[in-house]
Amino acid sequence: MKFSIPTNWDDKLVEYLESSDIKGELEDVYGKLALDETGGGRTASSLIFVSKKKAALHIKKLQDKGIKFTYLLNTLCMDNLEFTRVGQNKLRALLDWLIGAGVGSVTVANPYIFMWVKKNYPHMSISVSTMCNINSLIRAKFWEDLGADRITFPAPAVNRNFSLIRLFRKNLKCRMQLIANGGCINNCPTFISHALMNSHASQSWHRCRGYMFDYYNIMCRLRRLENPVLFIKSDWIRPEDSAYYENLGIDSIKLIDRRLPTDAIIKIITAYHNREHKGNLLDILPLFKGSSFHADKSLRKKIFYLTLPFTMMNPVKILKFSKLFSDIDVIIDNAKLGNFIKNMPKDCNTGSCGNCRYCEDAARSAILADEDYLKLAAEKYRKILDEVFSRGLSFLF
Repeated sequence: MKFSIPTNWDDKLVEYLESSDIKGELEDVYGKLALDETGGGRTASSLIFVSKKKAALHIKKLQDKGIKFTYLLNTLCMDNLEFTRVGQNKLRALLDWLIGAGVGSVTVANPYIFMWVKKNYPHMSISVSTMCNINSLIRAKFWEDLGADRITFPAPAVNRNFSLIRLFRKNLKCRMQLIANGGCINNCPTFISHALMNSHASQSWHRCRGYMFDYYNIMCRLRRLENPVLFIKSDWIRPEDSAYYENLGIDSIKLIDRRLPTDAIIKIITAYHNREHKGNLLDILPLFKGSSFHADKSLRKKIFYLTLPFTMMNPVKILKFSKLFSDIDVIIDNAKLGNFIKNMPKDCNTGSCGNCRYCEDAARSAILADEDYLKLAAEKYRKILDEVFSRGLSFLF
């Protein structure tokens, strides 16, 4: 099993990968500028800011160590600019910079951008993003026929649908990849909407300039606090279960999150490399470790987001709001999950969660959470959502 590893542009991560035994298991290292011409899967305000010069030097250090780098062009939407001369000039400027930095591999989510890159940069290796929501063989074959070298399947729709993974492997020639430690709710109904929001919130030319209230994250947290079994009914793959997916034909596992500080990324890499994690499973699922995000504390970034060109945010309200994204005080005892995937019903289809009660039983055994905490935290999330519904984002200003 190979691993696709995120970079936060810290050269200490390069040093770790060079000295670690995991180097031989690397598929690639992936990353993206906080703001660029296309945008992608994370809001710029949650990412570490680096210049193109610094990014190019980081990429070169990886390549000098024999480590492949993949740049994310994984926007779902460019407001149709991709069809205009202006938009194509923006794409060309970004791709030319990537070529100059020695990058030969990109990940794409938009079909037109895929075909545009294929035509104008024919030697570029192209992977298909999880944000394309490839949840059927018909969709997978469409992208493979376009020339996809690798497909990262949407974890909420695929990770626990074993029969679908087998169908993919039987019929596809391209490399197949899954995200292991995302933690989204299975078959999340807001998957595409969240991806679109992130796309616009990381585009250098977009009016929001990299900041957006993450409504979907708040809603997702609230649903889990109200119904903790959803912590289990999620798309994570434990380090101990990665071999099961390798046997199904998965070529590589993608680990997240590029928003994290280096020590947190290394902790996640180590767990999956060793095929073992002791303690709280949520410790290696970044979605629930809010305090680990926003690692960039630079004055430049703080000033930028407190003096956005189109408005002035209230720093007191922003600070209060940001506390909602602290770590969730819930424990999933990984040891008590045992052979979780191996013992799961083999016909598990997350599209029609039935009456097997497998996840409910696992939740009773493995989840530790204070009832009062769950109720209090849920109430805080409900209150902030009520404000958004009644006043939009005006409560932040």
